[in-house]
Amino acid sequence: MGVRWLSRQCSVVLYEFATPADENPDVIGWAPGVGSVLIECKLTRSDFLKDAAKAVRKNPRAGMGQRRYYLCPAELIQVQDLPAKWGLLWANKGQITVKREARGHAQRNLVAEVHFLSSMLRRAQLRIGTRPLSEWLRGENRFEAKRGIPPVRDRVIRKTDRTLVLSED
Repeated sequence: MGVRWLSRQCSVVLYEFATPADENPDVIGWAPGVGSVLIECKLTRSDFLKDAAKAVRKNPRAGMGQRRYYLCPAELIQVQDLPAKWGLLWANKGQITVKREARGHAQRNLVAEVHFLSSMLRRAQLRIGTRPLSEWLRGENRFEAKRGIPPVRDRVIRKTDRTLVLSED
């Protein structure tokens, strides 16, 4: 649910990746003009209380995310339980309600965010094989540019074409 909610705001969203960093966010995304947005998902009150004991929670400058939220079942965490500047999202019957907007942490651990992104790019590199990631990305963009179709619209067209082919069979 957190991924779906954050995907409406951010152009890049990553979730549930373990890295050697001090903090492994449940969901993190980046949006132009907003910066990074972190969501910590909590299913129990004891999990929320344990989270408060983490070093990155005791020192907000050590944590990732310019804006930070807790996502939990409705009523599990109350606004007055939150650390300063944190937002609260309640999940109820597949819907997310913003109980409090995150106010932003101007001083965050940007180095940890870069290391996290680097780790994700290394994983992507492993999946595409021996070609450097930048070469692979340039190649894809060049292919689409030769066809005269922007990359995003091209993906939509391909999905539409597949749907049409499937409906004709």
